[in-house]
Amino acid sequence: MSAARVPVTIEAKPVSGSRVLAEWNEKRRMERALAERSRLAVREQGFAGAAVTRLTMTMAQWSGAVNADLDNALPILRARARSLCANNEWGRRFLSMVALNLVGPSGPTLQVRATTAAGTLDKAANDAIEIHWARWARTADLSGRMSLAHMLRVLAKGVARDGEGLVRVVHDRKLPYGMALQLLEIDRLDESFNQRLPNGNTIRMGVEVDSMLRPVAYYIFTVHPGESWGAAPKIRERVDARDVYHVFLPERAEQVRGYTWMHAVLMRGQMLHGFEEAAVVAARVGASKMGLFKRSVDASDVGLNQVADAKDPATGALQMNAEPGEFIELPVGYELQSWDPEYPHANFESFLKACLRGLASGMDVAAHNLTGDMTDVNYSSARIAELAERDVWTMLQNWLIESLLIPVFQDWLSSALVRGDITFETSGKALPADRVDKFANAARFQGRRWTWVDPLKDAQAAGELVNLGLASRTELAAAQGREFDDVVAELALEVVAMKKAGLSPAPKASTPPPSEPADPNDPKE
Repeated sequence: MSAARVPVTIEAKPVSGSRVLAEWNEKRRMERALAERSRLAVREQGFAGAAVTRLTMTMAQWSGAVNADLDNALPILRARARSLCANNEWGRRFLSMVALNLVGPSGPTLQVRATTAAGTLDKAANDAIEIHWARWARTADLSGRMSLAHMLRVLAKGVARDGEGLVRVVHDRKLPYGMALQLLEIDRLDESFNQRLPNGNTIRMGVEVDSMLRPVAYYIFTVHPGESWGAAPKIRERVDARDVYHVFLPERAEQVRGYTWMHAVLMRGQMLHGFEEAAVVAARVGASKMGLFKRSVDASDVGLNQVADAKDPATGALQMNAEPGEFIELPVGYELQSWDPEYPHANFESFLKACLRGLASGMDVAAHNLTGDMTDVNYSSARIAELAERDVWTMLQNWLIESLLIPVFQDWLSSALVRGDITFETSGKALPADRVDKFANAARFQGRRWTWVDPLKDAQAAGELVNLGLASRTELAAAQGREFDDVVAELALEVVAMKKAGLSPAPKASTPPPSEPADPNDPKE
């Protein structure tokens, strides 16, 4: 039985040059346009941002795992960020802002608030721990070159620039309090080492993690891989995760390594730096106005030699220096043509400011703090920008405290209590080692805080909050890095000393300051 045949209609293409061919081409064009509109209409029913058209062909159409993205990009990002910070004033300024706002002059302050069985603060024990922590912090660096506060500033700069930092913990009975810290450059962590182990663990870019992505060990070079003098063979050793603090700010889930905080502005920063460098060179050339001698066919060298000052040693061309207010007569056949490049351009400043605002946004800081340009800033606009920026710094402070300082303190406290190194100042008796959890859970670190340009108004506002019951003196003292008990004790000592000296301890009433003239640029006025 033969299969049924389906008739197929074949539309023949008309003969070239005929009216039918023109109509046929127009029909095909309209069909293609209708099909394209239909395809776009279907796509627009979903997400317009996902449409693939000729206008979006340069946009990304695929995204992989964060660790896969970092496999090849990590060393390049780190190298470019380091170059930007070393050769660009804005990159260097950003690192200074990070160190100043995250750590500050003396670093986060330890405050221990452990209580006794009666519910009162165990002030003697709390003070002993804080005093001994301060003593250890002065010698925390294994190399003996930096205090803990300085180490934290170097680490904060490194994390912002490189994306991550590496701190190794060294326990040795010969060390003060049995413990010290060693800062290592993140280049020591081998980002090229990837492997799946028989026990189910995975090594990703030098970090060994278990099935829950918890760090188990780190594979660290014994010497810096970029060292050039007397470089030894690269030897990689496995270091247990308990002896290493790998500090970075995760941006995505399952992220194993960190990347520079300036990743979004690397290209803009480099281009902007090159543009400004070229603009400065162009301005210098523009300031050095020059002239050219145009020589006709019948001109001779004899006349020009009379007004020329020297000859170019390389080409033998005649040169002439100009003095202010000097006018000369050129020889026959010579004409002076001036060369006056018009730079810098009138729009240079506005263009540069617009670019710098984008740079500051990519770094999450206020533009006037990054550039130091306060020309377009008034008190209100500066305060709004400062408040937003300080929220970012406070968040980063909490991250640094939680990811590094608290674990380091708990490690130090366990070591110091077991050794009996933490003693009372009066009796010299050591604190009991079995109270480690009590003191560790009652400890906190207070990061630096900022004041405004008008401290009197801030003090008055703080007093109103206390009077209304919306804040406590303990909270206000903690925000300044102090403990309210210490403030009360100092005030009591001052009262005793002043009475002993025959002075009145009663504070004098403060006189209100003179009113300041209104700022015409302030939108509040």
